[in-house]
Amino acid sequence: AYFLSLSSETRSSSATLRTSVFLPTNEEHFCQITFHYWISQMNGTLMVGLQKDSEDTITNIWQVSGELQNQWKANTITINSTEKYEV
Repeated sequence: AYFLSLSSETRSSSATLRTSVFLPTNEEHFCQITFHYWISQMNGTLMVGLQKDSEDTITNIWQVSGELQNQWKANTITINSTEKYEV
């Protein structure tokens, strides 16, 4: 389990949490990541990105922007990749 918090009192406007490297997926073996989040800022944005082993760029695969929600929400993302990757 991982936990990341970004306080409005800090000067940074973003934070990053990375997984370890996952093996490629296929029809028999796929990856689902379930996570819980809480947006407590009036203009908060949470993004989930995928970086393939052979690429330097991160591709945005999920995003939520929102107003003050004051409740925990959950989301599950299914990932398909023919090569090693990080989320």
